[in-house]
Amino acid sequence: MFRSQFLYYVFFNFLSTRGKIIYRGELSLLIENIPSIKLFSFIAFLICIHDTSRKHYILRLNDKSEQPRSSCYLQENRPPREAALVLKNGEVFKGTGFGASKIASGEVVFNTAFANYPDSLTDPSYNGQILTLTTPLVGNYGVPSYDLKDEWGLPFYFESNSIKAEGLVVFECCKQPSHHASSKTLDTWLMEEGIPGIEGIDTRRLTKLLRSHGVMLGLIAVAEEDNSLDIEELKRKAASVPDPNLTRKLVEEVCVKEHLHYKGSDHPGKHPTVVLVDCGLKNNIIRSLLKRGMNVIVVPYTIQWNEIVDINPDGIVFSNGPGDPKDCTITIETMASAISEGLPTFGICLGNQIMGLAVEGDTYKLKFGHRAANKPVIDLSDPQKHAYITSQNHGFCVDRNTLPDDVELYFICADDDTLEGIKHVKQPVFAVQFHPEATPGPYDTEFLFDMFQESIDS
Repeated sequence: MFRSQFLYYVFFNFLSTRGKIIYRGELSLLIENIPSIKLFSFIAFLICIHDTSRKHYILRLNDKSEQPRSSCYLQENRPPREAALVLKNGEVFKGTGFGASKIASGEVVFNTAFANYPDSLTDPSYNGQILTLTTPLVGNYGVPSYDLKDEWGLPFYFESNSIKAEGLVVFECCKQPSHHASSKTLDTWLMEEGIPGIEGIDTRRLTKLLRSHGVMLGLIAVAEEDNSLDIEELKRKAASVPDPNLTRKLVEEVCVKEHLHYKGSDHPGKHPTVVLVDCGLKNNIIRSLLKRGMNVIVVPYTIQWNEIVDINPDGIVFSNGPGDPKDCTITIETMASAISEGLPTFGICLGNQIMGLAVEGDTYKLKFGHRAANKPVIDLSDPQKHAYITSQNHGFCVDRNTLPDDVELYFICADDDTLEGIKHVKQPVFAVQFHPEATPGPYDTEFLFDMFQESIDS
C-alpha cells in the first residue's frame, strides 16, 4: 500500500504541472510525448490503479462530458477572481475568490477546528453566518458525495442536505485534493451551491479582531472573472448589513416542515420512541439516537405540547440550531410542558438555551461565541470534577444567575467559566451547551445519549 501511495504521488505531481484533467482521448498524445522519466511516472500510475483499486484510489479516464469522480483527479484552474471581506466597521480584507461569484452578508464568526469542513459548512447552526476557518489549509481532502449514506439513509459526511453558512473565509483553499471519498473540490462544491468563498487573507488577524471586538456583521463579495470590485460601494453596503438574528427566522429556514420517521432496529416495537424537535438539527444527533436502537420522529420546532401528547413518545430531544433562542417561543413552551409532565428530556446546544428559558431563566449573547472542536468543560456533578474535550458551536449562553433552585449547574467551560450544561433536580431532564454527537470533534461526551436512554428505561 505504501508503494501504491508513493507511486501515485509521483504521477500526480507530474500531471499537476500540466494543470489539466487527463481524459481517454488524450492518452495517446500523453504517451507519445513521454521521455524516460515521464514513462516511469506513467507506469507508476498503472501500478497505482492495480494496487489500490480496492481502496477506490482509481483515476477514471472519462470522456470530456463526464466529471471525474475519483479523489486523484486534477482540476482545471479557473482564472483568479477579486474578492473582499468587508466588516461593518469598515475593515476590509482583500483576497482571491472561489466558489460562487456573488455578494453575501451575515454575522462573521470563526471556528478553530482543524478538520471536517464538510460537517461544519452543512451545520444548520451556521445559518446567517459567514464562517472563518482558522486552520491554514482547507479543502485538501476534497468533498465527498451526498450519495454516500448510512443504513438509515443519512449522509455519511454532512450534517444536513446543503451548505448552511452564508460564506466561507480561509487562508488557503486547496484546488487539488486527495482522498478516496472525494468527488469534487471545495471550490466546485461552493460554486454549485451558490456560496461565495475568499482565500488569501490573514485569518489570524481577522480572528484576533473578532476576539477583541466581538463578532461583527459584514459581507463577502466575489467578483465575476475579469471584473473588479468597488470597495467603497462595498463599505457602504457593509455599514447597513442587517442583523440576521433580528431580521430573519433562522430556525424556520432550516428545520423540517413535516414529521420524519426513523426506525432504530428491525424490531421497533421493542425499543423506545423519541421525538426529536428540529431547531436546526445535525444528522449525527439522529444517528446517535438510532445507534442505540431508539425510534426517532423528527418534528418541526413549532410543534405544540398537545401534538406531543398525541404522539405519546417515551422521551424528547431538543436539538441545536441557529439564532437567538428567545425567538423560539413555541419551542420554549413545549419544553416547559415536557419538564412539568416529567417526560425524559435532553437538550443539545440551542436546546440547552431553550431549557434555560423554559425554567424561566435568561440567556445572553457571548462576545465571540464558542466555535471549536477542543473546548474543555468540567462536570460539576463529578466529585473529582472530571474534564471533557467537546465540540461547540454557539453564540448564546444561559445566565447561571437567573436559574431557579430546582435547576442545578451541570457543566461549565474551563476556558471562561460560562455555563455549559444544566440539570433538573426533580425531573429526568438535562441539557448541554456543547455537542455530544461531535461531527466535527471528539466523542468524549457521547455517553450523554446513554444517560438519556437510561432515563427513559427507568
